[in-house]
Amino acid sequence: MPNKILIIDDDKEICDTFSDILQERRDFVSSSAGSATEALELMRQTSYDAVVIDIILPDMDGSSLLRELRVINPCVVGIIVTGQADFDNVYEAIKSGADGFYTKPFSVEDVLKRISESLHQKCLQKQLIESEDRYRNLVQKSSEGICNLDMDGKIVFINPAFLKMFEKDEEELSGVKYVDVVNPKDLAQVEDAVECAKRGINVSLQYEISTYSTNKWVESTITPIRSDTGIAVSSILIISRDVTWRINLEAQLQATISEKETLLHEIHHRVKNNMQVIISLLKLQASYLKDSCNKEMFKDCENRIKAMAMVHERLHRTSDMTSINLKYYVKQIANEMMASYQTENRRITLKITGEDFILGIDTAVPCGLVINELLSNAIKHAFPGDEDGTIKINFRLIRAGEYEVTVKDNGIGISGKIDLGAATTLGLTLVHMLVETQLKGKFYYEIDNGTEFHFTFKEIRHKRLDH
Repeated sequence: MPNKILIIDDDKEICDTFSDILQERRDFVSSSAGSATEALELMRQTSYDAVVIDIILPDMDGSSLLRELRVINPCVVGIIVTGQADFDNVYEAIKSGADGFYTKPFSVEDVLKRISESLHQKCLQKQLIESEDRYRNLVQKSSEGICNLDMDGKIVFINPAFLKMFEKDEEELSGVKYVDVVNPKDLAQVEDAVECAKRGINVSLQYEISTYSTNKWVESTITPIRSDTGIAVSSILIISRDVTWRINLEAQLQATISEKETLLHEIHHRVKNNMQVIISLLKLQASYLKDSCNKEMFKDCENRIKAMAMVHERLHRTSDMTSINLKYYVKQIANEMMASYQTENRRITLKITGEDFILGIDTAVPCGLVINELLSNAIKHAFPGDEDGTIKINFRLIRAGEYEVTVKDNGIGISGKIDLGAATTLGLTLVHMLVETQLKGKFYYEIDNGTEFHFTFKEIRHKRLDH
């Protein structure tokens, strides 16, 4: 859009000259007025970008008119022209804030050039003012506390959110060293952060501040502000947010977690103790039995309960109460069982190899029971009489989340074919039920220089129950 110029002069020749020149240009359009009264009326009707005013008009001097025009449009560029460049006229023009002063005769092109320069300068000033107002509003209305420190670490600017956060008046904080409002226990880390900012390093940290009502936790970003050259640090900006609620919530959650961990430890401990009581009752009952077959059945029950009790004992002794190392757990089961069945005349060697699995309790317990049954079966049936032998238990990761366990002996092997789905012994029935029903896995065996049982499974993931 072309800039609008109002020529105010009672000399019609000057007005016509401006009009003729501007007709050939597209960056300016002009109107004219022969008196101050007419000029004021035109300014009220149209917002002119610039005015060219004769210092002497029939009803008002040019300097006074410029002041009146700027009441209507404060941003108007004002050029004053005169036929006599005496001191009083120049002084009045300067006092009125004229952007240029020319003596007749003058070059219209020079005047237009000066107007263009002044308009550009005023545009930049307007943009700067708008930018400053915009950022001032952002800072003043920000919900985060903002303050500016000089290179001595003293507060030189504070926004309302900062005052509210620290519960102080501006007079109480202005000129005060920032570290003086920090809780003494966190003084060292804040001092270090400010020193880092002075060296041009951004720092984020969390610390306590002291207020009239209580101590608060704040999280601050301490940023160096560089000079116009962009090299030296001239001040330090601190943007803070109150995180007291978060710290308190974290403390409450941690306390709740600690209480639940204590409760879970106690539950695992009591479950393990109750199972030990059951084992003791079985042993006591078995001592009254005369039939060796019945005693063997009670012994198998003891081992099964021991396998479950070991899980709870392990969980009770560790910080992670949701999962255990399957390989370590099976070593405990195997050592207990080997000690239970070993005799002086027969030595069975146990080898446990393969990878470590960390499994949840819902998967580890049925796995332990399956291995307990297969190991018990191998010890009792693979080496008749006083024969020595070797039993190997191997753990293999098939792929992420899918596992294989192998229990192999070098004993006499199984005679005939066994239908694992219709097994007649309690041990193999239990194995089949645990693998295929509970673990949703597969179970099979091979006969090659002994018997080799395999079962594969995936970790059990229980879905959350909606109430």
